[in-house]
Amino acid sequence: MSSASRPTARWDCSTSGATKSRTLPSTPSASRKTAIAGALALAPGAWNPAWRCGPAIRRTLGGRARVAIDPRRVIGKLPASEMAALKTRFLVPGLADRALTPIAVLHTYRDVEDFAAHGDDHEASRLFRWLKQAAAEGRPINARGVVCDTEAKMLDYYRTYLALFRSLQRDGYQYSGDDEICFGIGATGQVVHMRRGTHRLVSAYFLGLPSVTGYVTHADPAWVAECRARHGGGPIEAMSAGLRALSMT
Repeated sequence: MSSASRPTARWDCSTSGATKSRTLPSTPSASRKTAIAGALALAPGAWNPAWRCGPAIRRTLGGRARVAIDPRRVIGKLPASEMAALKTRFLVPGLADRALTPIAVLHTYRDVEDFAAHGDDHEASRLFRWLKQAAAEGRPINARGVVCDTEAKMLDYYRTYLALFRSLQRDGYQYSGDDEICFGIGATGQVVHMRRGTHRLVSAYFLGLPSVTGYVTHADPAWVAECRARHGGGPIEAMSAGLRALSMT
């Protein structure tokens, strides 16, 4: 379709990111859902401005974007610096080919190894020694929004994630809060960790738990095209079917 024949539209897109306070913000009206789905069904090409309204697409997918997957299927985590530029987008060409960090190489994985090896003996852990050394050198670590410049803060951080690790070890993965893991889907169905829930994901990975839950917030356009070819219908319906197939397969 030429640019001259493409339908034009105005899109009230959020610029604050799709997951500022919740993985899925408040549900849009039925008419807005219909407008998004209809626009993409009419013109599914990546040029369609509707694709740039990532938050609206995520809300339109709603609970259909929630998946349960084996954590060992996650091929890596996207750097925070890249994720910051993608918050308002949904389509991410070449998503699985970006500079991902494998789960077992993340600093968080080393933290989890500490919890497994040392438990309550925080002084013996690499994590606690690193936090102390950084503070002593005048460059305290910002750990999940907390500047660890006192031993009390360091110990609180250590114990918080030790408790999380032990909870997963004891009870399995049962998360149902507002801070769900955000996943992206690569061109051939690869699963990428975009943001949120890193300690939960890594702990589940380390423990060999069968599944974690989260929301798909981004996708490679090639995967969307494959969903349409396989399942038919507009992109929203096709992606919903593709996500059902992806979940726990």
